[in-house]
Amino acid sequence: IGEVFSQLNRARAIVQQRGKELRGAEGRAEFGAQARLFAQAVQSALAVADSPERCDQALSRLLVQLEELEGRFGELDEFAADLAARREELNDAFGAKRQTLLDERQRRAGNLLAAAERILQGVQRRARTFTAPEELNAFFAGDTMVAKVRELVGQLRELGDTVKADEVDGKLKGGPERYFARF
Repeated sequence: IGEVFSQLNRARAIVQQRGKELRGAEGRAEFGAQARLFAQAVQSALAVADSPERCDQALSRLLVQLEELEGRFGELDEFAADLAARREELNDAFGAKRQTLLDERQRRAGNLLAAAERILQGVQRRARTFTAPEELNAFFAGDTMVAKVRELVGQLRELGDTVKADEVDGKLKGGPERYFARF
């Protein structure tokens, strides 16, 4: 009986060891597949993110996916380090993309502000040439350059730079009143 139980325990240990090996191999294969899918999702999200806000949304969504992966595979030591590295890479990639987009947005806003300032200088020069308030009103109401400044103000607001937009808008709106003082 002892010998039978010994063989039974040995067989049970062999089956358990083989099951553990198979589960480990299957877990590694599943993790590899999930990791590739996650990497594709990251690349896709980076390609689609065209604003800092969309970068933040995509990063949040991907961090949730990464947490799900950690929930499934985090207890295995061989995957814990890889998951931590992926989290760091994810934050770095989206941080860099977000900063690039912010820099681009600021550069665009600066260019729009410079263009608006140049146009405003020309508008002010032309406004000084009018001799009657009616001419000045007609100029500010219908001139294409004044309309262009208003369009640039709208573009600045779309970029989220309301300070620069309000500054240019204030200069434009203050124009007619400043010149009416001459009359």
